[in-house]
Amino acid sequence: MKNRLTFSNIINVLLDNKKKTYTQYQMISDMFSLCMNTDHNSMDADEINTEAITYSRWVSGARPIPVEIVKTYDEDDEWDVMQNDFNDYIIPNLINVSNAREQIEELINDSIETIGETTARELLNEQDNSVFFANVMRYAIISNHGTGKLYSPDLSDIILGNRLPSVTREFTGRKNELKEIDTILKQDSHVFITGIAGIGKSELAKAFAHKSKKKYTNIIYIYYSGNLKNDISNLIFSGDSADATTEELFTSHYSVLQKLKDDSLLILDNFNKLPKEEPFLRDLLKYNFQVIITSRCKIAGYSSVEIGTLDEEKELKSLFHAHCPSSNQDDENIVKIIEILNFHTLTVCLASKTMQASGISSKELLDELVQSGIRKNTNEIELYKDDDFEYASMIGHLQKLMSLSKLADKQLDILKNLCLMPLSGIPKDAFRKWLELDNLNTVNELIRYGIITEDTTNNLISLHQMIMEVSLVDTMPTVLSCEKLLNHLHFICLARGLDVTKPVMITKALTSINNRIIIDDNDYYLSFLQDMFPYFEKYGLTDALPDIISRIELLMNEKESNITELDKALLLDYKAWLLITKKEYVNAIKKYNKAIRLVENYHNSNEASVRSANLLSNIHNNLSTALMLKGKKEDAANALKKAFSIRKDFSYLGIMENNDTIQQTFHMVRQSLILKDYSSAENILQFTLDIITNYLGINNLDYATGMFYQGIISLNKKDHEGAKSAFDISHSLFRKYLGEDYEYSILTKKYLDLPFL
Repeated sequence: MKNRLTFSNIINVLLDNKKKTYTQYQMISDMFSLCMNTDHNSMDADEINTEAITYSRWVSGARPIPVEIVKTYDEDDEWDVMQNDFNDYIIPNLINVSNAREQIEELINDSIETIGETTARELLNEQDNSVFFANVMRYAIISNHGTGKLYSPDLSDIILGNRLPSVTREFTGRKNELKEIDTILKQDSHVFITGIAGIGKSELAKAFAHKSKKKYTNIIYIYYSGNLKNDISNLIFSGDSADATTEELFTSHYSVLQKLKDDSLLILDNFNKLPKEEPFLRDLLKYNFQVIITSRCKIAGYSSVEIGTLDEEKELKSLFHAHCPSSNQDDENIVKIIEILNFHTLTVCLASKTMQASGISSKELLDELVQSGIRKNTNEIELYKDDDFEYASMIGHLQKLMSLSKLADKQLDILKNLCLMPLSGIPKDAFRKWLELDNLNTVNELIRYGIITEDTTNNLISLHQMIMEVSLVDTMPTVLSCEKLLNHLHFICLARGLDVTKPVMITKALTSINNRIIIDDNDYYLSFLQDMFPYFEKYGLTDALPDIISRIELLMNEKESNITELDKALLLDYKAWLLITKKEYVNAIKKYNKAIRLVENYHNSNEASVRSANLLSNIHNNLSTALMLKGKKEDAANALKKAFSIRKDFSYLGIMENNDTIQQTFHMVRQSLILKDYSSAENILQFTLDIITNYLGINNLDYATGMFYQGIISLNKKDHEGAKSAFDISHSLFRKYLGEDYEYSILTKKYLDLPFL
């Protein structure tokens, strides 16, 4: 016999019998007044909303009453406070007190086999209602904590920006599928939702999550990119370090996910491959948290729900009417349109939105689809078989529907650029800025047509993969035709170092562009790729770097006559960096030396430029890193000094004020500290601080870093007063720009806490 005397059951009885004006939030606040803020006028809307969500989890049974509350009320005197709260606040707000008591007494009687006759009798014999309700609540809360059930940590303040995408307002049907998913997840920890492209798998997964969100402590949404480890790394956690590598981020993120229990749900959307093709999936599925995976593949050996077409009469017709209210009087034609579109959800939605937005009649739309002859094209039947033909047919319908929209040049330009963005979506406002749009009117028009999908919760826009495939063919995005978009992203790459957070959105956009852009300007795109490499490298995204190098080499081979020694040297520099990540230091050193010779040869034949002088200095700097890792400390120090002397030699070009100079001198300071050459470290640091104060001032992160090193040097010189002053300045700047919890802020605080400072 199951114990029915739980907090969830008792509170729901009280809520069913309360006055409408007495909110759930107020009742729980009054019940636990010793721990709660009952003065709601002192709280803002966000605070009330956050606590209301927490209380809802208690009411649904998804989470127990926190043990801190149980401990607070542990003494009999404190339970007297709850009795008084029932008497003064809760009971007066119940419509029918006797009915509420009878229902709770029924719960007690139904639980006798579990709680025992003695306990049941003691509870039932209490005549005072306020004492009765408090005693029952006391037993339920303590009993809940004695069940041994484990709950997930709440990650709402840990995982940032991972809100569940919105479900389309017109979502309809799928009641049986929703029940089936729920049934499977009660028995198994994971389920695949499978079906053909555009049938509604993602919407079903999101609808289930929204419908069930009260029973989950955490719902984590991941749009699968092709590499599950990278997707986990790309989640943004509050404690992420700005300079952490992809592997380090994965390790820290995954260690948190491993602690989740079955009250947490992870949705892995767009997993369009077989489980065996993603080696990490098996490991992910062995943990206790629940997982929903959407996939076009037919899955064997796993629990799955395969979804087919919606019911034509009850669901697809109502879906068509929901998107196109004017079609309510044309059922005969609408049924024929749905049939000719093969009952495909995405295509039916696009057809209805096209009809609504363009103003054409159902008869005109039907005639256009019939005349296109897509379903009867025998040539296509010979080319495709089974699923391939069905997919080709759907693509054909989408092409026809989009052509009926008769898109204007502005709309086509929006579509062309959005084709290059990741399928997971891009922030609406960022897209507007990158295309230099005065407003979002044209984007909103395409949303009304059903061509662009909008996630209103996260303010993202995207293209469905099938619509993207059609749009790529129809708009053919090239380097020259997407110049504004590329220029903005190129500038972001060039401005690396100005931001301090991990730019997942930017790196996804750049990767997507590389995979889809048509290159009709080799010179520009080579420059773009050359500046893209250090942007990815800065954030430790090493998996993407070999592909960027391959693309650089390909473009260099295609325009071989225009390639200079500087391009070749830069490519060697990038290849050497990859060798360092593989700990192949000897080969890396060889490539750096070869690159140095190429730039020196260039200087023998050409006048030095900002680019050539910077590159030569940077390669020497990188060489010093490889030499240091190889254990050749003296050679490393000499290479770093050479990097710095090059900047001095070419100072007339203005490269001393370059940000690379600051980073190189900081590198020299670190090297000198490792060698315990504090005099050299202090001299170099003073030079760096002069550059920073002259050109950037003293309110910036570079100055904070310089003062941190000044503190270290002063400590080693036993100048405790100077060390404290330097650490104070450094700590205040790190806190200002990075926050209290950032690793540099924490580190400087540790130094300031030393007893002798």
